[in-house]
Order: sequence, then C-alpha cells, then structure tokens
Amino acid sequence: MNRRRSPRLERAIVRGVLVAGGLTLAGLLAWRLSGVVVMAFGSVLFAVVLHAFADPFGRRLRLRPKLALSLVLAGIVLALAGALWVFGRAVEAQLASLIELIPRVWGTLDRRLGAGGLGPGLLQRLTDQLADLRWLAALGQRMAGQASASVAAILIVAFAGIYLAYNPGSYVEGALLLLRPRARARARQVLEAMHDALRQWLLAQFASMLLVGVTTGVGLALAHTPSAFALGLIAGLGQFVPVVGPMAAAVPGLLAAAGVGTETFFWTAVVYLAAAQFEANVVSPLALRQMAQLPMAITMFAVLAMGVLFGPLGVLLATPLAVVAYVAVKTLYVEPMNGAGRAGS
Repeated sequence: MNRRRSPRLERAIVRGVLVAGGLTLAGLLAWRLSGVVVMAFGSVLFAVVLHAFADPFGRRLRLRPKLALSLVLAGIVLALAGALWVFGRAVEAQLASLIELIPRVWGTLDRRLGAGGLGPGLLQRLTDQLADLRWLAALGQRMAGQASASVAAILIVAFAGIYLAYNPGSYVEGALLLLRPRARARARQVLEAMHDALRQWLLAQFASMLLVGVTTGVGLALAHTPSAFALGLIAGLGQFVPVVGPMAAAVPGLLAAAGVGTETFFWTAVVYLAAAQFEANVVSPLALRQMAQLPMAITMFAVLAMGVLFGPLGVLLATPLAVVAYVAVKTLYVEPMNGAGRAGS
C-alpha cells in the first residue's frame, strides 16, 4: 500500500510546488507591472462606461451594438468638444484667476492674523512645520512630476477601453480559456456580477458628480464666491474619489472666499457643508439604492492603500477596484459558504 501511494504523494507534492511557484511568479510579475495592471483596469472601466450608455440607447432605438457604441462615442466626443468651446475659456479664466488669488489670500490671512495679536508670520511658521511632513511633500512632488505621464496614461487607457468596448466577447472568452473547462461557467458568472456592479456604481457616481457640481457651483455663485463655476467643476470632479476628493475640492473655495471677507467665507462654508449633506442624505441613497454600498472604512483604506501603491491613478481607481474586490469575495466565498451552511443544516 505504501508503495502504491508513494507515486501519488510525489505527484501531489510536485504539483503543489509548481502551483506555489507559479502563484509566486505571478504575484511578482503583477507587482513589477502594477502600473500596467492599474491601467488595464482603467481601460476596462472606460469600456464599461461606454456600454453603460450604449446598451440602453441601442435597445431603445433597436440598433446594432457596435452602431450604438459608435454613436455614443461620437456623442461623448462632440459633447466634450462643445463644452470646451462654450465653457473652456470661462473655466480657463476662472482657474487662472483662482490660481493667482490663492497666494494673495494666503498672504492676506497671514497679515490679518499677525495684526490680530496671534503673531506675524503665523501661517508661514505653520507652513514650515507642515513641510516637515515628508510624505506630503513627496506626494506633491510625485503628482507634479507625473503630470505628463498621467496624460499619456489617460490616452492609452481611453484607446484601450475603446478596443475592449467594441470586442468584449473575444477578450472575455480568451481569458476564460486560461481556466479549466469546469470552472469557466462559474468564472463567467463572477465576471458578469462584477460588470453589473461596476455599471451601477459608475452611473450612480456620474449622477452624484453632476448634481453636486451643479448645486455647489450655483450655491457658490449665490454666495458671491470668486470663480464659482470653476469651483463647482472641481467639486463635481472631487466626488469621484470618496471622502478625500470632496475635502480636497473644498480647500480652494474656502481660501478664495477668505480673501473676500468673513461673510463670504461663512456662506461658502455653508454651501460646501450643505452640498456634502445633500450628497450623503439625498443623492447617494437615491443613486445607490440598487447596489450594496461599501462600508466607509473599507473605502477609506482602499483609497489610502491604492494611493500609496500606485500613486494618483491608484487613488482615482481605488473605489471601483474595491467594488470589484467586494463582488469577488461575495460571489466566490461568502455566497458558497452560506449556501453550503444552509444545505448542511
């Protein structure tokens, strides 16, 4: 008996060593090519965005999928070009004035604090102390140094996403061929669940960005905050990154309002606070009612971890990656475990 079992045991050991070595090699390759992996996920996300608009459009007009996709892509390009033509100069002028305004406001606040008895150069000393935070300075330098690389990465992601959107089946089937035949059906179900979750999250996120950007811009204009249109645009874009994005988007608006006066600063802060409450209590419950929301702690740690590992692009894609991971854990582990538990009972 021992002699008969020995070859099987040896084969099992060899198979286990090969599998462990393959997983280790795959992990090392994924780590070395982490930027490429994140860009690949970004292209998949862009393809999902295109299909999220093209699929219902094609079904309603009874168009072929590729024709509907082409029309949606042409509409997006025309809409972006039209927006740049109509609002581009206004946004550019407001952003330029905002960039020039913030340093002057910083110096004005420093002088006011010094005249108020808090001591001259208080903000400068505070800035010097904050400069000791090396991670913050390193992050700023890293983001500034990668500006041109980010533009190139966005273009690559966009074109790769267009290719994926036009031929999604060939890429999915090619990936499934890497698995055993008996595992392909389950893997296809998991991929479909991930696609549905990403699609719902993207539509909800775009609705949130649009509503928050418009309401913030209108509110800031009523509060007589300088560059209200540009600040509303920044607030809308900031919604894409949970927690961190809205907080960062409020900083330039508060600084710009502080240079005008106390009353303007107060009403600007009220606008940002009201926009945050509106998004948390009205927009998110309505937009995300069809999908399970990620716990806020998981979202925050996902943004932090992806920022440390992959930089600015990782911060932008942290939440959709967390959505994919959440669906994968739920479909591959939680649901089978609960189903086995119910079957056993």
